[in-house]
Amino acid sequence: MKTSTIPLARRHSPAASVLTLACLGMFANLSHAQSELDAKQQKAENKLDSVVITARKLAEPASRAPIAVTAVSADDLKDLGVVSLADIGNVTPGVIMGRDGFGVNINIRGVTTTDTTSKGLPGVAFNVDGVSVSRPVAQGLSFFDVDHIEVLRGPQGTLYGKSTTGGAVNVLSAKPSFSEQASATLELGNFNTRRAEAMVNLLVNNSLALRVATNANDREGYLQPADGSAARNDQHDRSVRVSALFKVAADTQLLLSATGATATGLGYSTVPSFETRLGQSGARQRQVFGNPFGGKLDDKYHRVNAELNTELAGLALTYVGATSTFKANDLTSATYDPATNRDQYAWRLYRGDATEVSHELRVANAQPSKLTWVAGLNYSDETINESDHNLNAPIATPTIAASTNGIDPVNTTKHSTSGLFGQATYTLSEQWSVLAGVRQSTDKTSRVGTFAAGPMPGCSNASQDCIGGPNNGNQSATVTTYRLGANYQLAPDQLLFATIATGYKPGGFNDFDPVTKGTAPYGPEKLTAYELGYKGRLAKNLQFNSDLYYYDYAKDQISSLANINGNFVIYTRSVPATIYGWENEVSYKPAQDDTLRASLSLSHSEYKKFMAGLFQNVDWSGKSLDKTPSTVFTLSYDHTWQLASGASLKAYLGTRRSSSYTVSDFVGAVQHRQSAFTKTDLHLTYTSKDGRYYVQTFVNNVEDKLQMTAVGGNHDFAVTTPRFCGMRLGIQY
Repeated sequence: MKTSTIPLARRHSPAASVLTLACLGMFANLSHAQSELDAKQQKAENKLDSVVITARKLAEPASRAPIAVTAVSADDLKDLGVVSLADIGNVTPGVIMGRDGFGVNINIRGVTTTDTTSKGLPGVAFNVDGVSVSRPVAQGLSFFDVDHIEVLRGPQGTLYGKSTTGGAVNVLSAKPSFSEQASATLELGNFNTRRAEAMVNLLVNNSLALRVATNANDREGYLQPADGSAARNDQHDRSVRVSALFKVAADTQLLLSATGATATGLGYSTVPSFETRLGQSGARQRQVFGNPFGGKLDDKYHRVNAELNTELAGLALTYVGATSTFKANDLTSATYDPATNRDQYAWRLYRGDATEVSHELRVANAQPSKLTWVAGLNYSDETINESDHNLNAPIATPTIAASTNGIDPVNTTKHSTSGLFGQATYTLSEQWSVLAGVRQSTDKTSRVGTFAAGPMPGCSNASQDCIGGPNNGNQSATVTTYRLGANYQLAPDQLLFATIATGYKPGGFNDFDPVTKGTAPYGPEKLTAYELGYKGRLAKNLQFNSDLYYYDYAKDQISSLANINGNFVIYTRSVPATIYGWENEVSYKPAQDDTLRASLSLSHSEYKKFMAGLFQNVDWSGKSLDKTPSTVFTLSYDHTWQLASGASLKAYLGTRRSSSYTVSDFVGAVQHRQSAFTKTDLHLTYTSKDGRYYVQTFVNNVEDKLQMTAVGGNHDFAVTTPRFCGMRLGIQY
């Protein structure tokens, strides 16, 4: 999609400061809006809405589902300023969104993944319209024209299967509706930000509706190299989705959709020695080393979805399937001090493509009864072909010709899974019900390829595939997961629930094992969660949710560089850990035009037995897991003024206070501490009388301070985003 380019100030120009001050100044003028109020205007009923979710493979209000889930509607996403996947962590307890060279990295209650290679799988599932998206870059490209999101905290192995040790993030796209609609939004901001999204919904006839949605994101980078070259961590994405909804019969609907997306630009980067700048703000936090090799992304993503819903003999049948391809041809380069890499610039050429196919068939009772149940089977397969060149060039002659291969894996990796599952809730009385579910999953991982550890004299062309020794491996296992629970209805709108649930992600294989002297498998990850929860609509305008949880994390997969009998390889071990905590959420509408949201999360994590370091000789028993702050408090408040003209003005203030947490260098056996921080967002939105258009000004991360979310092998850190400030214009028909 081509967007209009209105000249905006760049990061270091005086105009950029003016734009930031202008955005902040709009909030200072709020008092003037009060004079436009119509004191005689009648107020509607102040009542909280509840998002209808399908997190348990059936439709139900989020406020009544006996699981720890946060659901956010499209309207609330707009009000909260959630425009990208990274923003989800700002509005969901227990969630920290990060980024690495492979894309989005999701952490829920301390559960994440440390193996971002092609043979690794995530610890938190990311699903779009009921189908898993495994490649992290593709996850970010799928986040547009959203109906609502569901963040499930805690293991979801029974209904979702693999890669749900920590939970799942469900993104539900807006479906075609049988009415004529159109909308568009445009965002302009600092860092030369230009975002645009548009949608057209067409009613073809009484049996067919079409929806076309497109999205474009352009933003300059915010990590500035010392040599004055182009800033890193930019964004240049394009996405389009075409959907068709067929009403085949009164009780039968077929939804087909196709998505295409691209990602270009310079790409992701890190900040060297960031912990020395934790007390700073602004551009001083964002200085990095230059690298003459720069960066160039060329990523393409395509996906086709199908969903069929029908009823047959009192049963509800659902089929969900998808096929997708992701292709990457990327050049990236390190922005840490080359002196830490033996006075060499590190850079990388990555070429890969991934094809993923998924099918799920479910059956459930179509009408409510004492026994509510769902059963199904699923199959998925992913094939990844890649050539990954990791290269070094001397500072004196930083050219492609002078570069030497460091590590060059050339391989094909396959992941496949099949499962059979069922879950049922039986109502014993008006107050009591019990739940039981089980799944049996079989997962297989295999790789055929070679591995060349350079520099190799016979491979002088830096961009040529270096074919080394065989690097084949495979692993397979059958895993049984379950969920048991009891629910007690304290009152019609107050639910107390207790569950025991398990989750896992598949095992894999190490490139070198001291026993086999070659590849050798390791088993699946394993977590058992014990949870006690409460959901209460204490009044029509007051919702309170609370969850106590305890995780027996018997097998936490930790992957890092290790010395195994003189071989330096990425090695995965399963170590025991414990995580427990208490999460609380409150939503309150003291009046129709006011909404207050608050959350308080308390948590503790520790490794029970873990030897860290390159030689696995440093005892980390008792140390905390990454990104598990002991206390996180969020508070937001919005107020709407009804103007005399019939239009409205809404002000939003949201803040998040987090205690310190650690990010781990498993090779150096060092835990780096992110100090406690506060992050505040401000929005002001004008909406026309008929609701057809709005104008919003926003400042995200008012403090303009970054937080580290991961650490690399050369003392370089992945960080969050700086202050973003700008305006959004939206229109709909």
